[in-house]
Amino acid sequence: MNPCHAALDTLLIRYINLFKDQTTKLPSVTFESPWPSPCSANTPEHQDKPQKSYWKPIERNELNLFSDLEKALEINFHPDIKTFYGSFWSNGVCVEREDINFSLIQIWNEEDETHLKENLLGHAFAKIKARLPLTFFIGCTYGDEIICLDQETGKIVLEKPGRLSHKTLSPSLESFLISLNPTTDPYEA
Repeated sequence: MNPCHAALDTLLIRYINLFKDQTTKLPSVTFESPWPSPCSANTPEHQDKPQKSYWKPIERNELNLFSDLEKALEINFHPDIKTFYGSFWSNGVCVEREDINFSLIQIWNEEDETHLKENLLGHAFAKIKARLPLTFFIGCTYGDEIICLDQETGKIVLEKPGRLSHKTLSPSLESFLISLNPTTDPYEA
């Protein structure tokens, strides 16, 4: 198994176990209207009311999800970003470590995947236009910073959107994911 995939899998298992230990339930998310996902553990009851959906990550192994973006940008994405977004259908998860609390982004369904690709493309164009090193976001702090994977080095960095990264958080995605502790804070996309 790919080391990044294994580290993400372990983190998501720890996240689900934390919820089961503290609430005896799976994590949940509420949508204004039904928004189905392969990771939903229940089916919507009413089509016209906000829906609480219990969920758990479902493995998907789709490592070619960025092939169109790679063609458009004329680059090959770092393999870790492909693994990070292509390994599971999942809601985002809240995590922490001694120096930072934030939300890790994941892909809920195919429509969410489309939105993510559009946002990643916009982020990449802004970086290219500003002549900054190319990064791909994987998480958001509770302030105005984002957690990114550096395309060239694979390091995990902290930056403000459209700016040069200002702090290295980890030498690799694998070691970064291993360093995180899940929380039961509500995920906000």
